[in-house]
Amino acid sequence: MISANPDRRPRPPVNSVVQAISILRHLGTLPEGAGVNAIARAVGIGPSSCFNVLRTLVGEDLAIFDPATKRYTLGLGAVDLARRALGGDAMVRAARAPMDALAEEHDAAVGLWRYTGSRLVLVALAESASATRIHLVVGQRQPGSAGATGRAMLAAHGLSDAEIVEAYEGVRWHSAPGASTFLAQVRRAAELGWALDLGNANHGIASVASAIADRGASPRFVLSASIFDGREDAAGMARIGQALRAAALGLGKFAHGRMPDVAPGGE
Repeated sequence: MISANPDRRPRPPVNSVVQAISILRHLGTLPEGAGVNAIARAVGIGPSSCFNVLRTLVGEDLAIFDPATKRYTLGLGAVDLARRALGGDAMVRAARAPMDALAEEHDAAVGLWRYTGSRLVLVALAESASATRIHLVVGQRQPGSAGATGRAMLAAHGLSDAEIVEAYEGVRWHSAPGASTFLAQVRRAAELGWALDLGNANHGIASVASAIADRGASPRFVLSASIFDGREDAAGMARIGQALRAAALGLGKFAHGRMPDVAPGGE
C-alpha cells in the first residue's frame, strides 16, 4: 500500500552528511589532528571523498587545515555549535550558579554529566580560582559505571547485586576496588545520596558525585566534584558529598527527560 503522505516513508541517509559527521567525531578524538589518508582509513571512506568533505568542513570553519603539517583538526565552528546546544539546555543553565558556588566553596572542579545509555558526557564545568586545577574538558566521556559518577548512577537505579557487579566488571579501572567493595560502595551511596571514588578511576584524584533525578525518579544527570586525593579527610569528603546532594536535589525539577532503557555500563 502506498502511503498517503510520502514524507513519512523511511529515507536512506545522505552519504556525504554521514561521512562529515564521522569525520568530525573522529577529529574530536585527535588532540594533534591527522592527515587526509589517516582520517579516511579511520572512518572507512575513500581518500578522495574524505578530502572533499574535509575541504567543505574547513570552508564552514568546522575543521582547520594546517598547511605546514598537512593535518586537519576540529575547528572552532564545531565548538561553537556544541556551546549553543549546551546553552539551550535548561539543566545546564540552571546548574551554572550552584556549580560555581560549589567550585569556589570547596576549591574543586565541579562537573555536570549527562547519561547517554552507556556513557557519561561532561556538559558543563565550573572551576575555582585556584592556580593548580584538575583538568576536565566539556564534551569528554567516561564509562557510565566508572568513578564516583558511575557509583551514583548505579545507586540511583536501584539495581540488583548481580547487575552492579556486572557493571563493575565492564570498567577499566586505574586501581580496581574489587567487586565486593564496589558493591558495598554503591549500596552506601544509595543510603547517603552521594558516592565517592578515591583514586580508583583516575590516579591522584578523589571525586564525589550525586545523581539528579527527574520527576519520575529516573537519573539522567549527575553532579561531581573532583579534588586532589589526600587533600581532605573523610569528614571533608562527606561535607562535599552533602553539599553536592543538596544541589542535586535542588536541580531535580529541571531533569524532565526519560532515561534510555539501558542499565549503566550496558550498550
